[in-house]
Amino acid sequence: MKKISRLITFIVCVPLIGTVFVKPDKGEWKQEENEEGGMDERFVIRVEEDIGRFVFQPEQLTQYLMYRAVPEDMVFSSSEDYIAGTDTMRDPEQEYLKALAIVCRSNLVSIWETEQCPEVLDYEKMHFAADHFYQIHTEAVSDFDALIKLNEIERAADAVKGAVITKDGSVTTAPFFTTSPAGMLVSEAGDQVGFSLNYAYVLATQGMDFYEILKYFYGDIRVNIYE
Repeated sequence: MKKISRLITFIVCVPLIGTVFVKPDKGEWKQEENEEGGMDERFVIRVEEDIGRFVFQPEQLTQYLMYRAVPEDMVFSSSEDYIAGTDTMRDPEQEYLKALAIVCRSNLVSIWETEQCPEVLDYEKMHFAADHFYQIHTEAVSDFDALIKLNEIERAADAVKGAVITKDGSVTTAPFFTTSPAGMLVSEAGDQVGFSLNYAYVLATQGMDFYEILKYFYGDIRVNIYE
């Protein structure tokens, strides 16, 4: 099992509180308070599961898509275990998950707009393989690692709540590496071939923040709060 190492120092014993936003380029990443007209107030997603029909708000389904997308052998450490004391204040796990949150949310919004912004979007329109969302909380209750994973996902998604990838002022789809042209290797990730779930984490451990990771995979894009 690939174990994501916990970053711990014995010199400084003060845990990081909250999430540090890094703005690599002014004007490229915009974070604003949006008190009304949020994404969750505009539409819901209807999902047909094997035990019945479920309806999710966009932010909730974004987190569930993240949970299903993260490789099963990737184990996360709790945010409380990340201790300041290195030459960077970024938690690579959180930067990785923030990037993934924006990718999942961008796909949701892009498809919703393509479908003419219905009040209820059918999940099948997204053509994603992920399902069994209703089981996620049950899994988290029975598995400590799964609970930490879900908590860290919720924290990252909330830190970049409403953020989507845009090109030329419009929300764009954000393909995953597995939906990119056949024959591409993980070592060739980048240059707009799609988001690699494994290599994105490598980039985070090398010091990239979420915005730099997204730029690596998608090229000339911006990240903005959806309005």
